[in-house]
Amino acid sequence: MNKENKPGRVWKIALIVLLGFAFTGLLGFAIWEYIVSEKSVVRLGDYSNLTYTATNRDDAGTQVVDQLVERSRFGGLVKKNAEELAEQTVKRYQSNANYMEVTLEEYLSFYFGTTEEDFKKDVEASSLQVAKEEAVTDAVADKEGITLSDMQYETLLYRYMEMAGYTERELFLKDYNEKELRKQMRRDITVDFLLTKAKGPALTD
Repeated sequence: MNKENKPGRVWKIALIVLLGFAFTGLLGFAIWEYIVSEKSVVRLGDYSNLTYTATNRDDAGTQVVDQLVERSRFGGLVKKNAEELAEQTVKRYQSNANYMEVTLEEYLSFYFGTTEEDFKKDVEASSLQVAKEEAVTDAVADKEGITLSDMQYETLLYRYMEMAGYTERELFLKDYNEKELRKQMRRDITVDFLLTKAKGPALTD
């Protein structure tokens, strides 16, 4: 009787061991996914077949970056960066309100016709989108080895100055951090790179 049941017991033991390995594997994968989710920046999506419909270069650039954001997965660091950006934005508006000697709620209601609660929700959403856009463009630049040349820096610097209403280089660089400017310029030329790979109509500046 015992001999007849032995193969059955062995099979059951083997099944238990197999299920144990499977559980361990799933647990390990779950832990790995958590680490990736919380500690990483972005798992970049495919950017070899992006498309756009706009004819204006800036609008087309926005379209291809938005597509890449949709195709990518983002880790906890992106959320953290977005939270920091949102906090900095709210602080700037709070500083303006303090200067006017009014509450933030009063300031936002008078100048923007919105409530503090709605304003913070909009800031959080836009900050998250900006953080995602920066993450994917930085990832593409790193992967493709895109760097900012001195000539590109000078060209974009004066373009940025014009957009911000500055005529003096020294004053502009005093008000804006050069390291952050260089980061944004690299992102801009990375968007140009993405547009060269994307499909769409002829572009105008």
